[in-house]
Amino acid sequence: MRKQTGSLMGCPSRREVLRGLAGVILTMSLEGCAQSLFSSSVAVPDPTPRPQGSVLYTYRGHTGRITTVAWSPNGKYIASGSLDQTVQVWAANPNDHFPPFIYRGHTAGVQAVAWSPVSNRVVSGSIDKTVQVWDAITGEHVAIYHGHTDIVMAVAWSPDGRSIASGSADGTVRLWDVATSKQMYIYRGHLASVNSLVWSPDSQRIASGASDKTVQIVEAATGNHLYTYSGHTDKVSSVSWSPNGKLIVSGSWDKTVQVWDATSGALVYTYRGYNVQAAQTDPTKGVLPDLIFAVAWSHNGKRIAAVTQVYCGDICGVVLGWDAYTEHNFTFYVEAPVFAMAWSPDDTRLVTSIAVSTQGLPQGGSSKEVDGQFVQISQA
Repeated sequence: MRKQTGSLMGCPSRREVLRGLAGVILTMSLEGCAQSLFSSSVAVPDPTPRPQGSVLYTYRGHTGRITTVAWSPNGKYIASGSLDQTVQVWAANPNDHFPPFIYRGHTAGVQAVAWSPVSNRVVSGSIDKTVQVWDAITGEHVAIYHGHTDIVMAVAWSPDGRSIASGSADGTVRLWDVATSKQMYIYRGHLASVNSLVWSPDSQRIASGASDKTVQIVEAATGNHLYTYSGHTDKVSSVSWSPNGKLIVSGSWDKTVQVWDATSGALVYTYRGYNVQAAQTDPTKGVLPDLIFAVAWSHNGKRIAAVTQVYCGDICGVVLGWDAYTEHNFTFYVEAPVFAMAWSPDDTRLVTSIAVSTQGLPQGGSSKEVDGQFVQISQA
């Protein structure tokens, strides 16, 4: 069994979080771990140019595990959601000094956040089974969507701004009309928790990845099932649509990332990578040793980034990326546990949420500088 160390001791690992999110007992344990780590709300800029993977600055605003991050389409803000029951909006450029806005509308940990296309509103999904919409800067409450009967695992705002899709551990995908706040339909095609959602760039289709090992495509306007992609052999944790609308990338606990045709479901390639040791001596080789927790297609369509973990277990992680069409690896870096990831709109940076501890570090390490739940922006 892999060990958890330091202040992570007793908190569920990423595996445990996904494996048991449908259960009330784990929900209680998640909340209990939410307050266990140190944090402070300071963004620290580093003006020195850095190589790929280098941390540019760090945000320390949350008091519990940060489960989700999203970069605003206008590039100015980042929204981060946490098991501390808050969503926090802060400047993507730390030189733009303003206090982070903290949204406290949820009564349990936040699992998902997404921006409106014009960057003025945020939608969040929570362990409290609600989907909530609110003004990103003023915090003015816009709407609460009730209907899910279990944890809301994923939310996604349509590119045309008219609709919000939500996925839940109750196995459903629900569509909400932004103008009226009414539920438009419930899609019940999955047999297990819906873990990830993504809209097609033209707002015509929705892809949902689930623990039933499938990605399912529905017609957004009606909820009619179009087809099911069944290429994975374990739960699908993350899906992302290519900007040109032609391909979908999906990450899974089967330790693969798969790219496939968004119209037919035909497999284009499976990215398996190689081991960490090989990549450290030859960076052109991939790094994909374990479960995949997140995948994201860059906005320019050229690259795919993924989050996995290295052999030391849940206390270590790898953020890696490769050319979307040639599969050539272009960068990777080993991090503390990574729980969420998003590209900047200009594709020059990645934002990730991490958990770190001084336990096991060389003597003399400063817990004030290292312990905690952080969001970091790194060079892509």
